[in-house]
Amino acid sequence: MGRKATAKERKPLNAKQQKWLRDVMPYFYKNGMRKPTMDHIAEHLNLSKATIYNYYSSKEDLIHDALWFKLIELQKFRDLLFDESVEFTERYYKGARFFTTSLKGMSALYLEDLKNYFPKTWADVDLFREKSAENIKTYYQAGINKGVFRSFNVDMMAESDLFFFDMMIDAKFLRKHDITVEEAFAQYFKMKFYGVLVSEKLVFSN
Repeated sequence: MGRKATAKERKPLNAKQQKWLRDVMPYFYKNGMRKPTMDHIAEHLNLSKATIYNYYSSKEDLIHDALWFKLIELQKFRDLLFDESVEFTERYYKGARFFTTSLKGMSALYLEDLKNYFPKTWADVDLFREKSAENIKTYYQAGINKGVFRSFNVDMMAESDLFFFDMMIDAKFLRKHDITVEEAFAQYFKMKFYGVLVSEKLVFSN
């Protein structure tokens, strides 16, 4: 039955559904997904519950589509990384800005509910994580080949990115450090772009 629902959710979304899914995500960020009912969701979207049920047989189906739609949006990060019309390092900056902006508002409560109560939907996060790692490895290697980056171990660098990504989707980590997903990614990319040392301290001996 689970597989059947997933197949249905993979059909193209019409413009009406896309608007609903965009509008419902901030509500989920604020309220989580375990407690809100379809009545609550319908009220937030200013729709009748019957209208929603014409498209989604359950709250779980709606939650799955909402995340799937967000992950499709985030895939634009890959397009930005490999956009040949943009200078190589600028692609990374643009991708980082896009990624952090797209995650605006995502809360620890949302991630906690998703992982604990909707494991089948959470599996899409894991898949996105793996694909992102492959994309960033390809980008790093291309940068080395072009002479833009110094030579380094791309597997190790990608693993460090995955380690960071895992922290950012850990609700306990976010709560402990009182930081949002958006803020955390912004700080990470800043450290990656500029490092942690002021320029006059960048002295290395061979």
